[in-house]
Amino acid sequence: MNTHRSLRSAIVGGTLLSLLAIGVGPVHAGQTPKMKFSASQAEAAALKKYKSGKIQGKSALEKEDGKWQYAVMVKVGGKMHEVMVDANTGKIASEETVTAKEEAAEKKAEEAAKKSGKTGKNAKMKGEKSEKGEKE
Repeated sequence: MNTHRSLRSAIVGGTLLSLLAIGVGPVHAGQTPKMKFSASQAEAAALKKYKSGKIQGKSALEKEDGKWQYAVMVKVGGKMHEVMVDANTGKIASEETVTAKEEAAEKKAEEAAKKSGKTGKNAKMKGEKSEKGEKE
């Protein structure tokens, strides 16, 4: 009986060590894994698309749809564009034209989600349109 318990402990322990060695493990609240691209590189990628644009505010690292992405805000000719840049590939994952009102509502929803225990940009307000244009 004791031999089975020791064997099971050794297997579980070895499996956990193997997973941690290859980089699979929990990401604790407030921690993000090391990214291949920095926020400034993500901003450069966004400005490559919008050459006459100006970066607005600080580019935030967000986990969206299971992937780490930088949300880069670029203002071009009075319009604001949110450019999502993949933090591991440096490629533009998505983009959309947004208004200051939409951004303020999104920020407010994110803060409320953090307080209620939900995190990330995917925690949307009731009635807010998803990226596909569907109401949630």
